[in-house]
Amino acid sequence: MFDVSFGELIIISAVALVVIGPEKLPKVARTAGALLGRAQRFISTVKSDLDKEFQLAELAKVEAEIRAEANQLSQTIHQPLEEAKAALSEPIEQPAVDEIPVGPQGDLFAPPAAAHAESRPDRR
Repeated sequence: MFDVSFGELIIISAVALVVIGPEKLPKVARTAGALLGRAQRFISTVKSDLDKEFQLAELAKVEAEIRAEANQLSQTIHQPLEEAKAALSEPIEQPAVDEIPVGPQGDLFAPPAAAHAESRPDRR
């Protein structure tokens, strides 16, 4: 974290021993260690919270993209269905009953009788 070499640590501890004194140095070292530990935990908590927020923001972005794709897909599916429904709901023009060709004896599935079948020319 900090760029402090081992030699610099020895100099700092020697100055602390002279300034603070040998009786209070262990207590001060424990207090400094506890404060440093709290600071490290606080920093790691803040980092994890920021990571979670970034992940939530990224997930919200992905969710918005997926919802947009789902809406587009829904429109793609429903548009032809609505067109087909509209086409089916339009009234169709049905031929009059007199216009329906029927076969002999009123059979709908038999081929209709030819109009000139009764007036056949004689063969001689």
